[in-house]
Amino acid sequence: MAGNLGLLARLRLRHLRSGARFLLFAAGADIDEDCGFLERTYQLYLVAIFAVVLALSWAQVVDLVEGTRDAMGSLAGALGMLLLAVAPSIALVCWAVAALRETPLRLTSPDIAWLSRVVRPQELLAVQLVGSALVVATVSALLGYLLGVLTRAPAPLAWCPLVASLALAARLLALVLGLARSAVLPRRRRLVTVVAGVLAALLAGLLALALPTLVFLLGWLVTFGALLLDVVIAALALWLASRSDMTFIVDDNELYAARVSLSFLAFANAGAYKEACRRRRLGRRRQARRTWHFARGSAAYVSHALVSLARQPSMALSALLWGGALVPAGALLVATGANAGVLFCWFFGVALAQREPLPIAHVFRADCANRLVRQLLPSAPLALLLLDALPLLVLALAASAAVVVPMAHLLGVVAAPAVLLAWALLVALVLVAALDDPGHVRSVGSFQFTAFAGGVLSVFAVCLVGLLGAVPALACAVLVDVLLARSLR
Repeated sequence: MAGNLGLLARLRLRHLRSGARFLLFAAGADIDEDCGFLERTYQLYLVAIFAVVLALSWAQVVDLVEGTRDAMGSLAGALGMLLLAVAPSIALVCWAVAALRETPLRLTSPDIAWLSRVVRPQELLAVQLVGSALVVATVSALLGYLLGVLTRAPAPLAWCPLVASLALAARLLALVLGLARSAVLPRRRRLVTVVAGVLAALLAGLLALALPTLVFLLGWLVTFGALLLDVVIAALALWLASRSDMTFIVDDNELYAARVSLSFLAFANAGAYKEACRRRRLGRRRQARRTWHFARGSAAYVSHALVSLARQPSMALSALLWGGALVPAGALLVATGANAGVLFCWFFGVALAQREPLPIAHVFRADCANRLVRQLLPSAPLALLLLDALPLLVLALAASAAVVVPMAHLLGVVAAPAVLLAWALLVALVLVAALDDPGHVRSVGSFQFTAFAGGVLSVFAVCLVGLLGAVPALACAVLVDVLLARSLR
């Protein structure tokens, strides 16, 4: 067993080295071919620059958290405790969903061909667990320091082991729930998956409710308890892995192996990579034979959108990300009077997110991509866009209101302008999706307006006017919506 563990550890290090080599290609360096003194010096220079950038970025993040703490006053401590209670629960749910969709024991195509008959599942888990535990502990410790700064703790570093131990517990619990699928008989696998999903939700809710009380009563003894729990859960995970069926693990790694083989495509064309992964995932599902009955008239577009959502439920999660996180964050920043640097950071994040097509309008893009069908649709671009996007748009608007209202009360600002601003921004981002309709191309000279360009300009205008306050930003967002709607009529 020790020999296989060493083999797997060396193989994992070689994979990490190959990934680092590929990333360094962008900077014009090759750690395998460039072995001279000047080449090595240049590589050290790149590492030094990267370290300086990381240090400066971390200092900027800490400064932003301190500014938020000073702006919130006494509410900062309550927000910090809320994040401490909610973050491990959210992480547990997300990791559990990932582990129940695909086995947490990861194998690439070469691993399946050469290692699956030699190594045992518990050996795979032991090596993979060390790497993932280091990453989870490091990232969660940094987040714990930020929570300590937010709550005005006398020693923010004391929050690092607490958050790291809780994050490790959430990660290991998700591993146990995922490994339970591969350790049971095939006929019981579906039942175990359902039970594990329900158990993950219950554990997440119990953790969110009990954690603040435990920290208040026991203080930092919770850290030692969480560490002991980590050891117990890790032993349980290794026991479940020893009982796992390697045939099922290999079969369940089909999609992961396909994603890894296409991973380099993600750097060149992220859209093509996601589409390829989506097609592989849909091709593996069992498609039930059914007849979809669409409504008549304008309601046919809405029913078509609902059918598309039923076939691709992941689009709902993407819409919730926009409606419940990205857009509400900007609306709240404008409502609280954030400075230009903070607003620019939010604008930059939204601009990066807009490189991918807006998921709320994916049905409209599909209709426009099929030019034969698009010519037969009697609706104008504006009506077609709004009807195709209506289900996901309503979901995103509801998520925005559900997030902005309690956060606005917590931050001590008026909720109505912030909610309306978030809604106006979402509508603007949906309307600019019509700019990608190949039948209605718009350009000024040699510059062609695309959904990305229109979205970036719209958000930039609202962000710039947002320096004056929430009401001027709301007026600007409504004006943008009106201008876009008139151009699409």
